[in-house]
Amino acid sequence: MSNALNEKLTKKDLWRFGWRYALTAQANQSYEAMQACACVYSMGPFLERWFSDNPELLKKKMQNQLKFFNCQTYFGAAITAAALAIEQDEDPTSMELATSIKTSLMGPFSGIGDAIFNTIPKVVMGAMTAYAALEGNWITCVVMILIFSPLITWLRQKLIEVGYYGGAELITSRKDQLNNIRDAVSVLGVMVIGALIPSLVKVSTPLAITVGEATQNIQDIFDGILPSALPVIVTALTYFGLTKIKGMTTVKMVWLMIIVTIVLSVIGVIA
Repeated sequence: MSNALNEKLTKKDLWRFGWRYALTAQANQSYEAMQACACVYSMGPFLERWFSDNPELLKKKMQNQLKFFNCQTYFGAAITAAALAIEQDEDPTSMELATSIKTSLMGPFSGIGDAIFNTIPKVVMGAMTAYAALEGNWITCVVMILIFSPLITWLRQKLIEVGYYGGAELITSRKDQLNNIRDAVSVLGVMVIGALIPSLVKVSTPLAITVGEATQNIQDIFDGILPSALPVIVTALTYFGLTKIKGMTTVKMVWLMIIVTIVLSVIGVIA
């Protein structure tokens, strides 16, 4: 067990973590990794504190956090804090568990976070301040903003504390349960990623088979066998190309997909 497990971050440390995440979660994104840079930036000082004497392990843990992650920022910070607590363990399986936790939770908590912190507050605050403005009561608008902003910041920080201390408990008092937990979150992560495929990958074909006066759309055949079959096939081929073809990079794959898509669209194979 790593000596890092004997240290628990203080609330002051977690405030530092929270501000670093808040400043970069929406400011430094890419389609390849989304908020991964924010994860590394917020976790970096603490990983360096714990593993500076083991540069190779520190490098692996930093690289592990550069994997794709995208979540509503407040819940994203809490999930990343939980991953930080798990990464305190030197056990190599801790990196796999931290990634699985982030992957499995980012989708469900994005929906919850958008409703709680983005949609509802904006609607309620917008309606109340708009009514106050119509009545000429600008003081009420200012007071509500002064109360609302610190409240939201406090709630975000409490979520971070729950995430971190919950993750710390997971790898200490419940360490004997890690294998079952790891398997469970890995399965959930696969399900989340699988559900994202038909939502994000849009591929269909206009091709049809005509026999006499009867016409059968090929797309209907695919949908009858497996709904969203073409998006799954495209995703599988992309994954195969990135992992199996030597010298293939994300940028090269993007250009290859653009070219192939244009060609197949022009000849009428895909829509």
